[in-house]
Amino acid sequence: MSLLDAHIPALVAAEGTFGAKTALMRSTISQAEQAAMSAQAFHVGESSVAFQAAHARFVEVAAKVNALL
Repeated sequence: MSLLDAHIPALVAAEGTFGAKTALMRSTISQAEQAAMSAQAFHVGESSVAFQAAHARFVEVAAKVNALL
């Protein structure tokens, strides 16, 4: 029996925990995206341009986070 065999239950538990945290992170990002899209209607003029730029950065970062997960 190797050291890896002794740690398999701990590895499986850690993987399950990571999976749950990943799902929570994706859900949080999705909720933030939905909230941003709802809020977009309230922005006009320069505020609208600033909102769109910030939202574009958010979408870019969210894509990077999803790729890492």
